[in-house]
Amino acid sequence: MSENTIADIDEKDAIEDSKELELPSVDTDKTEKKADEDISAEFEALKEKYIRLSADFDNYKKRLAKEKQEILDFGNAQKLKEFLSVLDNIERAIELSEGLHGEKTDFIAFLDGIRLVHTQFLAGLKNFGVTLIESGQGTSFDPNYHEAVYREYSETHENGAIISEIQKGYLLNGRLLRPSMVSVSQGIEKNPE
Repeated sequence: MSENTIADIDEKDAIEDSKELELPSVDTDKTEKKADEDISAEFEALKEKYIRLSADFDNYKKRLAKEKQEILDFGNAQKLKEFLSVLDNIERAIELSEGLHGEKTDFIAFLDGIRLVHTQFLAGLKNFGVTLIESGQGTSFDPNYHEAVYREYSETHENGAIISEIQKGYLLNGRLLRPSMVSVSQGIEKNPE
């Protein structure tokens, strides 16, 4: 066999192989149309899902706001009931002081009643987490808890000590609710010579 014949045979084999590999003709318009329909359907499904999720989230926010408002409105109802008994006792004290039915008021009994109301009221505040700030005479002044209303010279108190408490201060769960108003010592007055 000659070289031409081998080349001719190889060329014929290559042509026959390429005929076998040819794919049948496909209608590209139909496939593109089908792909567009699939994408459109998927888009619509995602759009519906988004709308449902958005509505669910809006409903959740509304429900949460309503629950929050109910907590604000009624969350302290049980604790506030304690103050109703204090109010009842204040009203009884008022009635007693006015001397119902022309009776004379017993001042000692009246004072004991007021002390009882005071104790009940402090217990109610404690249940809310309200505690008294220590500001007694001789206590060191702390600007975090005390407000100095007066500064006075004192023979008996060192500089920076509280001489007297003008108004009580309170903490709410360890955080300052109202500072104590106090009079603070400046120490012993120095005489200019």
